[in-house]
Amino acid sequence: MGRGNKTNSIRSQLVLMTLLLLILMTIITFFLANSYGKRSAQISFDRLLTSAALQTAESISMKEGQVIVDLPWSAFEILSSAPNDRVFYRISDKGGNKITGYQDLPQLGETDRRGKLIQQQTRPEPRFFDGAYQGEAVRFVLFKKQLTETLYQGDVSIQIGQTVIAREALASEISWRAIQLVLPFIFIGFILVVLGIWTLLKPIKELNKALSNRTGFDLSKINLPVPSELTPLVQSINHFMGQLDNNLNQLQRFTSEAAHQLRTPLAGLKSQAQNALSEDDEATRHAQLVRVIESCDMLNHTVSQLLLQATLSHRFQSQQLMRINLAQMSKKVCKDVVVSALQQDIEISFEGEETFARENAGNILGDAFALEQMIRNILENAIKYSPPHSVVSVSILSVTHALKPMIRLAVKDQGIGIPDSEKPHVFERFYRSANNPRSGTGLGLAIAKEVADHHNALLTLSDNEPKGLVVNLTFELVG
Repeated sequence: MGRGNKTNSIRSQLVLMTLLLLILMTIITFFLANSYGKRSAQISFDRLLTSAALQTAESISMKEGQVIVDLPWSAFEILSSAPNDRVFYRISDKGGNKITGYQDLPQLGETDRRGKLIQQQTRPEPRFFDGAYQGEAVRFVLFKKQLTETLYQGDVSIQIGQTVIAREALASEISWRAIQLVLPFIFIGFILVVLGIWTLLKPIKELNKALSNRTGFDLSKINLPVPSELTPLVQSINHFMGQLDNNLNQLQRFTSEAAHQLRTPLAGLKSQAQNALSEDDEATRHAQLVRVIESCDMLNHTVSQLLLQATLSHRFQSQQLMRINLAQMSKKVCKDVVVSALQQDIEISFEGEETFARENAGNILGDAFALEQMIRNILENAIKYSPPHSVVSVSILSVTHALKPMIRLAVKDQGIGIPDSEKPHVFERFYRSANNPRSGTGLGLAIAKEVADHHNALLTLSDNEPKGLVVNLTFELVG
């Protein structure tokens, strides 16, 4: 037996989605920690460069119109906290001429090691920029000190640079420590999410266990506490099992009733055949064979009605209702049975189709096959119980029921009618009137009632005047 298509479990999908989300969070955390580490290291070392530049600026003085620089070694000692880094400096006058230091340091207005233009300084505050010198990446600070002596008017530029080995090492260390701090929380979060998923999906597992442990005959409702998200699913399952239980019960009743209804005529048929076989009188044997043929016809009709009822029960579960013109369908069924009626000297009249066809007001929602069989059963019953030379009239009427526009199919015969005491029972399966010697299978009106109920139609019986029966079928119109 083939198994249904299998997909990944909800638990696996949720765990995978959580894992991917946490991986994404880890990547984002890494980039944020890396950015934070670089920024923190840069701020720390830039402060050291600023301090060194300011101390150097304090050591600059004028003597006889000459700029005198007395380098404070304490300033460079500040930068010595990074023993693997090299320090470069250059002090120049207002014309850009070197006073002391390295001549070929990168200047503002040149391009740095990344190809970006180093902008000229327009403010007296320390200005930082990145560059390259002697094949190494260097971070520079540039500070200008204003001198206003009689023999010298202008700025003195102090440029100090330091390689970035220590600051990159500090940035990496800060980043790694931040990641070390976050990773345990991410791991713990993953474990908690997995446990949460397992807890949330436990009701589904319990529901599956409850269904798996049931026998094939247990169609009772599921009574398990489930989350609100699973309530519609449980309700749908309960509704389905209720329908299945109802169908199985109907099938069981149908099988039991059908077996009983077939077993009795078959036994009678066998008895009549045996009597005819042992009868010596030709006339009596002929009469007995005629009764055998009549019993066969009756049995054939019963089987046909049983099969029709089974077919309709299946259609009620599977067929969708469609727009149908009731007047046109009723007229078609009348034409189908008119030959049988004329053979019994019964006339069929029909009225109302022209009015509804012209006004296009005779449409209902229904199953064409089921409606046709229902109308046929009603007409065949009317013909069967009508005396010769009588009329079975079929009419389509426009009525109002519960303030709604409706359409009514009325079938009137001139037969013996049905007593009021028996009218509620004639819709029961296999009900036969004890006072009617021509009683049939007991399925015709029962089938008609089932079809009417399926179409939300009202099926009623009333007395015809001066005698006979009126079968009324009232449907809701659709535009």
